[in-house]
Amino acid sequence: MDTDVAVVGAGPYGLSISAHLTHKGVATRTYGVPMATWKNNMPAGMLLKSDGFASSLAAPVDGWTLGEHSERTGVVYGDREPRVTLDQFADYALDFQRHFVPELDTRLVSRLTAEDRGYALDFGDGETVTARRVVIAVGISHFAYVPDLFSELGDHVTHSGAHRTFDEFAGKHVAVIGAGSSAVEVSAALVDAGAHVHLIARRAEIPFWNVPRPEDLHPSLWMRVRNPSSGLGPGLRSKLCEELPDAYRHLPSDFRLEVLRKHLGPVSPWWLRDTVMNNADVRTRTTPTGARVEDGRVILTLESPDAGESALEVDHVICATGYAANIDKLAFLDPAVAGSIRRVGAMPMLSHHFESSMPGLYFAGAAAAGTFGPLLRFVVGTEFTSPRIAAHLGRRSGGASASRT
Repeated sequence: MDTDVAVVGAGPYGLSISAHLTHKGVATRTYGVPMATWKNNMPAGMLLKSDGFASSLAAPVDGWTLGEHSERTGVVYGDREPRVTLDQFADYALDFQRHFVPELDTRLVSRLTAEDRGYALDFGDGETVTARRVVIAVGISHFAYVPDLFSELGDHVTHSGAHRTFDEFAGKHVAVIGAGSSAVEVSAALVDAGAHVHLIARRAEIPFWNVPRPEDLHPSLWMRVRNPSSGLGPGLRSKLCEELPDAYRHLPSDFRLEVLRKHLGPVSPWWLRDTVMNNADVRTRTTPTGARVEDGRVILTLESPDAGESALEVDHVICATGYAANIDKLAFLDPAVAGSIRRVGAMPMLSHHFESSMPGLYFAGAAAAGTFGPLLRFVVGTEFTSPRIAAHLGRRSGGASASRT
């Protein structure tokens, strides 16, 4: 075998797991473009919705929280306010990578197959690397969901994750489909770029966070008990999801999927409310029922209990319809491997140590949420995931060499 462990993915989960494995002396190779989803698939200038205290990668040594990094680099930081910028977080994560995973291989895995005593990773360049165990820790960009209704629109439809900037839409009419924070983030960016924005949502309203009050930053004991803080956001359910992922794993699978689907529904940042609600054509309680291209433009058929059936003509459609973790969407995963994995819905069923039913194949991040719950959709989930996987693989490696910092 060329290496003991191969980590596929170089976002927060992949980098955190690799850092812990290397620190334990486990022979590890990590593959992927560092922070690719964050750098390429999120609107430029975005503010993170997660609080600063919940936006740190999991380091195996002290001194590497986002707050500590911001202090070292002279960047303004607050555990809650001001909000963390996308660039601030990406710069921090890239410094983390350079320190803990300096030998990152930026090639993308094109095929992962099983073989005797391990796995083979191909890269499309003629080289194959073999590994005893593999950790798949890819980002959400693999799981972008576009409704079938828009499948015939060709280049006239994209997912929200396909865009970082929106200058190409200046002066054009763009329909944004969705009611969550991605839809609002994209709509605000389109407004700023000079596009004519039509936000189409089935919900009765576009929900926004409340503007924080001074007392929210310093809550009373009663408020902390009634509405506890967590890395997933305030509230008892979020706190339980953060603190009890192992208990979540033992719930009935159907109930787990229902919690995953409903918990933390679409809510958008308060600071984007005026930009979107005052400048976009917002149509709530409206469902797209048809989509076709005529003379180079998109004709959408819309249904609303208020306006009945209507038509909307636009230049482009952006589906801010979220991400649905599904291992069948991992194009690099050999069908024979994917077909052998037991599932919770479309996600892999995992053991206490994040191992799938394919021995030696592990999953982390969004793909693990079907087993461990909403925590695995957040950066703060790296603190739970990385030490556990590294400790397990460290024991199975037959002994570790001296730890690294």
